[in-house]
Amino acid sequence: MQPAAAAVGPGPWDVFTPYTALHLVSVLVCFAAIAVLIVLARRQQARGAEPAFRRAFAWTCLVFWAFHNAWFHAGGIDWLTGLPLHICDLGGLIGPLALLTGSRFLRATLYFWTFALTLQAFIQPALVAGPATGVFWFFFIAHSVVVACALYDLVVLGFRPLWNDLPRVYAFSACYVVVVAGVNAWLGANYAYIGDPAPPLKIPPFIDALGPWPQRALAVLALAGLSFPLLLLPWKLAGARRAAASS
Repeated sequence: MQPAAAAVGPGPWDVFTPYTALHLVSVLVCFAAIAVLIVLARRQQARGAEPAFRRAFAWTCLVFWAFHNAWFHAGGIDWLTGLPLHICDLGGLIGPLALLTGSRFLRATLYFWTFALTLQAFIQPALVAGPATGVFWFFFIAHSVVVACALYDLVVLGFRPLWNDLPRVYAFSACYVVVVAGVNAWLGANYAYIGDPAPPLKIPPFIDALGPWPQRALAVLALAGLSFPLLLLPWKLAGARRAAASS
């Protein structure tokens, strides 16, 4: 008889561990790609060809969003974790639609959701699959798309948030929370990280550190809500400095 083959564990490229060299390199590559996109868009703007470039980019983002979700559900719908209900999932739609339509509401929502919430995916990613898996690549590309749309709107199109944007963004965010909370209660899921999932679903460490449910859910909502006005401060301070310099 042949000896039984030894069990083969996951290789070094099958696992992603936050706050390692792989994490740093992944984030740097993502933001380098975003910077290249912005530079190309500014060059197209100088040539008068930016609108066509923007439409091509936005439609590419929408196609990627559809392909990403189709790939993720190729083996069947994962109701507990696979529905596109996280903030970043919706951002993958809101971003390109904001660039295509120019809607003030969509642009404001993209700004506040991206810089208050989506950026956290790069700082403390809820990811365990390494670069040998498709999950790793889709995770970083999908989040990069959202940030790229928001920075495109700021740097290329000159969007600036206003206090008047906050009521509608808060109202939309509240509706989103109500829907997601209902889905979480129905399925026992943890979309938007405000649910109370049963094992084997895991709670990301940075969410779990906020305490037991529902305390951690309330803390997540409070931190998100408080961050929105803070994101207005840089623009208000810049406007005050310009006004002082011109007086």
